[in-house]
Amino acid sequence: MTIWKNNFISMNKYTRPSIKLKQVKKIVLHWTANPGASAENHQKYFNGTAIKSKTYASAHIFVDSKEAICIIPLDEVAYHANDHYERNANGEVFRGVPELAPNANKLSLGIEMCVEKDGSISQYTIQRTAKVIAELCKTYKLDENDIVRHYDVTHKPCPKPLVDDPEQFKQFRAQVGAILNPPKNTVQETEPYSGIQKRGSKGVAVKKIQQKLKISADGIFGPITENAVKNFQSKNGLVVDGIVGKATWSKLF
Repeated sequence: MTIWKNNFISMNKYTRPSIKLKQVKKIVLHWTANPGASAENHQKYFNGTAIKSKTYASAHIFVDSKEAICIIPLDEVAYHANDHYERNANGEVFRGVPELAPNANKLSLGIEMCVEKDGSISQYTIQRTAKVIAELCKTYKLDENDIVRHYDVTHKPCPKPLVDDPEQFKQFRAQVGAILNPPKNTVQETEPYSGIQKRGSKGVAVKKIQQKLKISADGIFGPITENAVKNFQSKNGLVVDGIVGKATWSKLF
C-alpha cells in the first residue's frame, strides 16, 4: 500500500501550469482552512471550480484522516507559496526562507493538511502527513529541518494551528525525524509505573510513552502526545483524558 495515490488534475494555466520544478530544496506545509473538505474534494475543486474561476492556486499533495492524494506530479510547479502576503517598509515582498528565493513555487513541494468540520486538524491527518513528508525527504535527500510552514515563507498564517502554537510545529518536525531515523533501542515491554504524565510533563517516562505510541520520542508531553494518548485510551476502553495514570500506563506496558 502506497502512502499516497496519484490523481492528477488536468493541465491548465491556473492550477497545473505544467512548468518543471528547478529543484526541491524545501517542503512547505499548509492547511486547507476549508472545514470538512477532504483530499478528494480538493482534487475536484482544483480540477474544476478553481480553473473556471481563474484562481492561481494549488499544491502537490492533499492529506486527510483517511488518505493522501497527489494532484500535481512532483516534478511540476504548484502555485502554493509565492503569494505577496506581506511587504516590508521598502515595499519589498516578504520572503523568510532564503533558499526559496526568488520564487518558492519553483523550488519546493506543497503539502496541504485537510481540516475537520470543527476546524481542527485530525491527529490521523497529522500522522499521515508526517509519513508522506518523510517519504519525500528520503526521495529528495532532505531532513526534518527542510520542512517549513507557508508562514515561514510569506508570513501568511498557514497552517494556522502550527503558527499559533510553534511547539506543535517543532513536534511535527521531530515526528518526521523519528520516522527518518528510528531509535535503535526499544523500550522494554514491562516498565515500573513512573507517576502521572500529562501535557507539560518532560523526561524519560514521557519518552517511553511516546516510543510505545510510536510517535516522535522527544521526551516532551505536548499536544501531539496528548492526542496520541487519547486515541490509545479510546481504543482500549479507558477514560479518554489524555493523561497517563496507572490504568493507561498498565495498558501501555
